[in-house]
Amino acid sequence: MIEIKQPKVVSDSVSATLEVVISISEERSKIWFKVEKKYEEYLCYERSDAFVIAVLNYAMRNKHDIVCEAPISEDLYYNIDKYLIDAIKSYNNDFYRPIITASVASKPLPCAGAVGTGISCGVDSLHALACQTELKFKKHNITHLTFNNVGSHGEGEKADILFNKRLVYPKKFAEEYGFELVISDSNLMNVVQQDHFKTHTYSSMFAVYCLQKLYSVYYYSSAGFKYHEFTFEDREKICCASYEFISLPLFSTHNLRIYSEGEGLSRLIKLKDVVNYSPSYKYLNVCLKESHNCGKCEKCIRTLLGLDALGQLDKYKDVFDIKYYRKHKSWYLQKMLEQVVRHKHDYFEMYPYFRSEISIFMKVKVLPFIIYETMPNSMKKNSFCQMLKGWIMAKQK
Repeated sequence: MIEIKQPKVVSDSVSATLEVVISISEERSKIWFKVEKKYEEYLCYERSDAFVIAVLNYAMRNKHDIVCEAPISEDLYYNIDKYLIDAIKSYNNDFYRPIITASVASKPLPCAGAVGTGISCGVDSLHALACQTELKFKKHNITHLTFNNVGSHGEGEKADILFNKRLVYPKKFAEEYGFELVISDSNLMNVVQQDHFKTHTYSSMFAVYCLQKLYSVYYYSSAGFKYHEFTFEDREKICCASYEFISLPLFSTHNLRIYSEGEGLSRLIKLKDVVNYSPSYKYLNVCLKESHNCGKCEKCIRTLLGLDALGQLDKYKDVFDIKYYRKHKSWYLQKMLEQVVRHKHDYFEMYPYFRSEISIFMKVKVLPFIIYETMPNSMKKNSFCQMLKGWIMAKQK
């Protein structure tokens, strides 16, 4: 059982915090969500909405019902209970169908009418800015950028350090281009411990719904799944973005419309829009490991290859070490081959651009990796396979 008490707002001269006491299997904890003082009036203490979204996937995976002291917004409650839960459960037999117990709130909340989107300065977020500003649809032009600490930076002290390092680029971007930046911090990932890769849509919507009185429209940058890749199935290498085409409309209400920005577009297609958005030349930042682009992590590799495929590398000399990439291009192509073997969909689209550059020698170097990846999991545990894995990992460095 997960019990969610009445949320409340506490504040001081600098910040305002929405907090709630939550019990999971009778273990009591407090979840908090903190923003600058000027956003205090937009924190939603009247509803359980944000916290139900935050624990929903966890409840389904760990067989918990949900009981709320504060009401849930009627549209949201209806969408989740009548459609979303059953859709996910029908494709995952080991998931639980939670019963949500709460009163229904039908009266609309006040809304400031802001239009928000997250700003990591990655391909997905810059695509949103490239495509959802200066529109003829005035109520849909982005006005606010958000930078949230709700799981993508990890957990504990290391997450706080990385969060503050990564915040530098969004702050500079917002200041230079005249957007309001909403910065939030939370302990959600420390209380509701779950795989962020599998639940990022939920934790991100938690942050949006904590401030639901601020936004009328919110663009959540889609993770690059094409329409034919849609699935509710909880597979090892598939995240919750694979069903955002359904979940984000169901997380919407009459007051707050959530859009899956870039829906149905691969990252290479998005990159074609981003390379025509001049702020990206200075601010594109995709790194998984550092506050700047390291050039060697999976996201840096994918982005460099994409820029190369589009013939746009030189535009990004201020954010990537382009000389290093060109000097070690065979290594990057080898990484691409490894990801193709892993069935990473982003790389299939890039492969034809480099087909003529891939030598027999590169393919031979990837062969041990192919052998290991195609082995049944039961075989991977024997000593020879573990030695092969160790050799592969050493060669990858």
